[in-house]
Amino acid sequence: MKLDDLQRRLRASKRYSGAIDGDKPYGYGLLTQAAILTAMTDGPDTPATLADMAKVASQIDVQTATIRAFWKVEAAGAGFQAGRPKILPEPHRFSKNTGRVFDKTMPTLSYPKWGTRPYPSSQDARYAMLLQWVGLLHGQGMDVDAAFASASYGAPQIMGENYSLCGYQDPFAFAEAMARDEVTQLNAFVSFVDSAGILPYLRKVDRSAKSWEPVASRYNGSAFRANAYHEKMAAAFAAFGGK
Repeated sequence: MKLDDLQRRLRASKRYSGAIDGDKPYGYGLLTQAAILTAMTDGPDTPATLADMAKVASQIDVQTATIRAFWKVEAAGAGFQAGRPKILPEPHRFSKNTGRVFDKTMPTLSYPKWGTRPYPSSQDARYAMLLQWVGLLHGQGMDVDAAFASASYGAPQIMGENYSLCGYQDPFAFAEAMARDEVTQLNAFVSFVDSAGILPYLRKVDRSAKSWEPVASRYNGSAFRANAYHEKMAAAFAAFGGK
């Protein structure tokens, strides 16, 4: 969608009261940025309880410790920080999702290879990067979806580009939903692991890192070993009483 479409959606949700000027070069300003941040802030940000996780685990036939391991490893046990869902913008995914058009002109915001630069360390800096992406896309007359598609969200840290696997119409709708509460994030996780074909592997995990490799490779990508996701998941699973 173009920026003016996003402005209309933000206005319809009473988060934006400015002019619908996203079809003009100057149309991306502080009001639109503030409205995007409001959409990611107005919560209610409630955490998923152990009972919530146990209920979902029973429904999909996995151990509760399996879900708790994702919450622990992907987002340090919580899907929100300072009233917003935890996010991680991935410049290498932004590069891919935009056809590499910003790699040369904006190499701190778009690069083709994972690990080229350190990620922004704070959530404020990560949200600032997301807003910069929106501005870059608008400046080139491109759809702004690629900005929201190129970050991961919430406790399960699912990439926005997987919006359809989670049952949402576009990346912004997914990002907006992840800003509600952890139960919404939990439901998105269930939809994702089912739709992406990860669920059968989740049902087979145990305390060994080896058993988590098929999960980590599909959930975290081919570079999962660089961050030892399989080892961290196995350790968290065991710590939460997984068998």
